[in-house]
Amino acid sequence: MPEYIDPQVEDLRGSNSPIEVTLLIGVSGKYDTATTCESVEQAGGTVDTEIGRATLRVTAPETAIESLCTLEEVKSIELERDDVQVLAEGNPNSRPRVTR
Repeated sequence: MPEYIDPQVEDLRGSNSPIEVTLLIGVSGKYDTATTCESVEQAGGTVDTEIGRATLRVTAPETAIESLCTLEEVKSIELERDDVQVLAEGNPNSRPRVTR
């Protein structure tokens, strides 16, 4: 069971809706990311991308959320939001990194 479940994800647990949502799933350091990807797909999700070493961006129907929340490898699970931009997207508010 994850240490952290986003309250919005908690509200979707047990949903019978086939509507797809995008989730950010934190992977416990005890597990290989490839193994976790297999578990996510068996639970009904699709891994879109790996973010860093410990986060997966997953698309899944609401009906799969309960299964995803019970995976042993999952440390945290939350809905992806538009309030965060990764550096690759060119966040205009980020200051440039100084290199020497």
